[in-house]
Amino acid sequence: MSSEIQNMKPPLNLPQEGRLLEMLITALPELMNMIGQPKEIVTLRVFAKEYSDLIKQNRSAAYYKSVGNSFKHLTDYFGLQKSIQSIGLKEVENFLSHLQRKVAKGNRVYYRTLKAAFNKAIDWGYISENYFKKVKLPKKQRVNPAYLKCEQLSVISDLIENKVIQDVVVFAFYTGMRLNEIVNLRWKNVNLETKVITVGDEEFTTKGKNQRYIPISDEALTSILSSRQKRDKLQEMKNATPRILRIQNPLYVSPLKKGGENAAYVFSKPNGMRWTGDYISKKFKDACRIAGIDKAIHFHSLRHSFASNLAQKGVSLYTIKELLGHSSIATTEIYSHLNMESLKEAIGKLNSPHPDLLPPLVAGQAPGEGGYKNELKLITKQNYRS
Repeated sequence: MSSEIQNMKPPLNLPQEGRLLEMLITALPELMNMIGQPKEIVTLRVFAKEYSDLIKQNRSAAYYKSVGNSFKHLTDYFGLQKSIQSIGLKEVENFLSHLQRKVAKGNRVYYRTLKAAFNKAIDWGYISENYFKKVKLPKKQRVNPAYLKCEQLSVISDLIENKVIQDVVVFAFYTGMRLNEIVNLRWKNVNLETKVITVGDEEFTTKGKNQRYIPISDEALTSILSSRQKRDKLQEMKNATPRILRIQNPLYVSPLKKGGENAAYVFSKPNGMRWTGDYISKKFKDACRIAGIDKAIHFHSLRHSFASNLAQKGVSLYTIKELLGHSSIATTEIYSHLNMESLKEAIGKLNSPHPDLLPPLVAGQAPGEGGYKNELKLITKQNYRS
């Protein structure tokens, strides 16, 4: 083709012009790939729908919701029909500045979510560069996570009317499990003989995609057994009630799903179904408000409390990391300041008397004589060399 073009000398006749136009149209897709241009125009509406559908199939419901909120802010700013190819660096910077003003607390989450989304747009061939990666948000002061003490937990727990949710709160405080992990916990994951909980299996995927094991403390065991006793009591009520009344009774407990006892949820509603995380979180927050507890406390603070209490008792960060299921020790390091004993031990070294630089004076020996004189010369020489 290149030799044919070289043989075309201006001025071109009509057939040559037609042939040249035909060759250019044929080569256009290849030329566009060479200069890194996308093959099609993709609007934010289309991309948001495609990406959200992908996330819904492969990620948690919470992350799917975060993706939806992030794209809502993006499309509110640019409009649904804005093509993602036309969003340049300056427009991304302006959007993020707008987002920081509009959403003071959550803008960093939306930024990270959109950055990941536009990375996928590159993989799909929609864009050639992700300008969200080029923007660096200003550093934010890191604040240590708020946590509860045992006395505060007791006050909050007493203010929760639903006894099962009481058990959930105490259980979270003594296991450090995430709320989503707790509401999905089944009896098959609890070994009462070895007192070990298995978090994550073929039916439930943890946030880090790694299965972990948590020994059951006495307090956590009490919560589990309490929940089981409540369920068994309701089951007895159901068995003693005529069938027609069972159907009308709001306390009616439906038969266990296929799999029997092991398939049942550890913390369940009277009908055997699992609680939603949002409902439990709301009841916990309501109790905190009534108790006058710090507004920074929320259900996830129970997980922080678990880790903080361990750190204060001298448990190593690596052990805490394994119990929490963190993929990186860097995440667990936010609790390092809580091991006050090791911090005090380090500062205590400053209180120790400094070792003498000079040897003790020998009885009857004047300063500057003998050993002192030689040692001073040695020290002076060493300092000079350094």
